Amino acid sequence: MAAVSCAGSLGKLSVAAATNVGMTDDEIIHRIREQDAAGELPPPASPEAVAELETAVGHPMPPLLKRIYLEVADGGFGRWGEALSLTDTSYSFSNSCRLLEEYLGWRGTPNHPPSVVPLLTWGCAIWSLVDYSTPEGRMWGWDPNARCPEHGHALFPEDLTLAERLCGWLDGRSDFPKAPAGPYCTDC
Repeated sequence: MAAVSCAGSLGKLSVAAATNVGMTDDEIIHRIREQDAAGELPPPASPEAVAELETAVGHPMPPLLKRIYLEVADGGFGRWGEALSLTDTSYSFSNSCRLLEEYLGWRGTPNHPPSVVPLLTWGCAIWSLVDYSTPEGRMWGWDPNARCPEHGHALFPEDLTLAERLCGWLDGRSDFPKAPAGPYCTDC
């Protein structure tokens, strides 16, 4: 089966399509499943695990991300297959804690919006995070090498949605999170 380009697919409107990705949520989920032809992804997460995280965050998980966790896999998708698991850290795709524990650690850092939740690490202390207060899942980055010039914060908003970030991964465009030209933090 031919891979569907994230830039050129047609289908019913969804959060993904509304963000100019060109793919519906169903098509993105299908592409993630296609990339798991060897069956290496863990089974989907339970609704209880999703609810536990949503309660801690105080916002619902963006619909596309929720569908991936509930219908496809409890982590192991995304860039190099390293999205964090909601329930289990024994899978080989991550050296991190469960997503809830990682989130609780992030939540306590200065200048960190409580709705921004880690998704995966790029290595070298660089992370991709998702804003749960937005239905499209606005992406944030953490890069200690791209600090806010005024206050030294390493957390910054990206001009991407979750669907756009996923399409980049699915199409082999694994760009590191890029900090915008400052100021971009709430203290600047």
